[in-house]
Amino acid sequence: MKSSTLFAFFGTAALILLVPRDSRAQSATAPNAGGPKDQMIRELLGEVRQLRIALQHISVNAYRGQVMVERLRLQQEQVNRLTQELNSTRNQISDMRSAQVTAKAKLDEAEKQQDKGLASESLTARYKEVLEEMKRREQSLGEREIQVTTQLEAERANLTDLNKRLDALEIEMMITSQTDETKGSVKR
Repeated sequence: MKSSTLFAFFGTAALILLVPRDSRAQSATAPNAGGPKDQMIRELLGEVRQLRIALQHISVNAYRGQVMVERLRLQQEQVNRLTQELNSTRNQISDMRSAQVTAKAKLDEAEKQQDKGLASESLTARYKEVLEEMKRREQSLGEREIQVTTQLEAERANLTDLNKRLDALEIEMMITSQTDETKGSVKR
C-alpha cells in the first residue's frame, strides 16, 4: 500500500513539474475549473511545498549542528590547553617556592659562615641575588597564573554557552520532528 501511495505521489509531482507553466497559470486563475482533480493537484502542490520547506529546515539545522559541534570541539581543545597551562604554571610556582626555601636556608647558612669569618661577602651577595631573582620569577608566574585563570574562565563560559546553544538546537530539531510527524499522521 505504501508503494502505491509513493508511486502516486511521485507520479503526481512529476506531472506537476512537466505540465507547462502557462497551462498551470491559466488553470490557477480560472474559477472552479476542473473540480476534484484540480483540488487534489493543489493539495499535492501544497504538500510538495511543505516537504521542500521541511527539507530546507532540516538541511539548515544539520549544517548549524555540524558547525556548532566543530566549534564545541575547538572550544573544548582551548579549555583543555588552558587547563594544562594553568596546571603547569601552578607547578612552576610550587617548585619556585620550594627552591626559595632552599635558597633562603643557604643564604642564612652563608650569613652565619660570614659572621664567623668562614665565608666571603660575595657568596652571601650571590645567594641574595639568586633569592631575589626567584622572588621576581615567582611574582611573574603568579601574574601569569591570574592571566591564564581569567582566560580559562572566559573559555569555559564560552564552552557552556556553546553547549546550551547545541542543546537548544537539539530541542528545536526534536520539536520540528514531532510537529512534522503530527502533521503527517493527521493528513493520513
